[in-house]
Amino acid sequence: MADNFCILPFVHAFVTPNIISPCCAYTGDLKFNSKDQYWQSEQLKEIQNNMLDNLRDPGCEICWKKEDRGYSSLRQHSNQIYKNHISDVKKHSVASWPFYIDLRLGNLCNLKCRMCISEWSSQIATEILDNPNEQWSDNPKQKIIELDDDTWSVLHKWIPFVRRVFMTGGEPTIIKKNLEYIDKIVASGHSSDVELIFTTNATNINKAFREVGKEFKSVSYNVSIDAVGELARYIRYPSDWNTIEKNLRMIGEGVSLNTTIQWLNMTRLDEIFDYIENCGIAFGGVWFQLVTDPHFLDPIYAPKFMKEKCISDITNFLNSPFLNQEKYTNILYGELRKSLEQTKDYLTKNFDNVKYTKEFLMRMEILDRLRGQNLFDVLPELKQIGGEHEVNEEKK
Repeated sequence: MADNFCILPFVHAFVTPNIISPCCAYTGDLKFNSKDQYWQSEQLKEIQNNMLDNLRDPGCEICWKKEDRGYSSLRQHSNQIYKNHISDVKKHSVASWPFYIDLRLGNLCNLKCRMCISEWSSQIATEILDNPNEQWSDNPKQKIIELDDDTWSVLHKWIPFVRRVFMTGGEPTIIKKNLEYIDKIVASGHSSDVELIFTTNATNINKAFREVGKEFKSVSYNVSIDAVGELARYIRYPSDWNTIEKNLRMIGEGVSLNTTIQWLNMTRLDEIFDYIENCGIAFGGVWFQLVTDPHFLDPIYAPKFMKEKCISDITNFLNSPFLNQEKYTNILYGELRKSLEQTKDYLTKNFDNVKYTKEFLMRMEILDRLRGQNLFDVLPELKQIGGEHEVNEEKK
């Protein structure tokens, strides 16, 4: 029988201005009387009981979908990280508060990444609200989303129990509440027992974070990079590659990479593989995953020539001695070799599944016009899927 157990609902909380939930991948509709009551809520107990009974909780469909596609999921990864808790949990010894928290304390961000949405980027929200006549699929109500007082109070109560804090955003290094929370942990006297992990775009490595990090058990940076050079700027506008690379070298030990494979980098994976292998930075982990939303960037639907180039680049890199390092086969460090093999196999099986090319062109054209960019300047090989004529036809 398949193992459907997940440790996260028992030891972990995902916290945003809107919700508290078991993890960032949980999609179920959470209803409880107050955020303060979340950890003792009947709904959380129901999720926990589903795990103990080896049932697939419907709110965990993102992990089930990944696993059914042949990929490692957050559930599987977390069961490895927090495996020391599993025995106690299965004996029905449930902690009174979470030990590990994933914080997204606002959507303040300095970038407008093409695969992101307004909920996680104030820059995207601003762009949409300032251009209401465009054909947007996102519908923000406000530019800035910030943490409410009730959630802040709950986070303060959890401090004595917390042992690992993930911070992302938005861009975590510019969200003031993140630094405030870090300072609160230091003031509590517990910081030497706490690990900090930042998921950042590396455009702004805040010196205050670097200094206060010395008070903690460890500090790690997971940097989101989908391409190098001008393509990096195109995907994560208006980032500057030279600044990112300088900050990567400044962080040095403790930096990991997170790359999302999507239409916009499928024909250029060889460039990022070359960077990983030859830049001289000893990355702690390298994570590659597929974009699944928005659908017009999901590699499963990409044109055949893009899949073909992606498969070819992966095949060549898999033959590199670089991937023989043990950490690149370890799930705790991204399972780089396995994730690339899975991607190659997945794209091969879905080679003929091509959709959404006109929608892709339309979405890129809108952003290009507003940002003064041009898709075909940075990716001229994509001209073969169409251009301005097809975009205009889609609009009619």
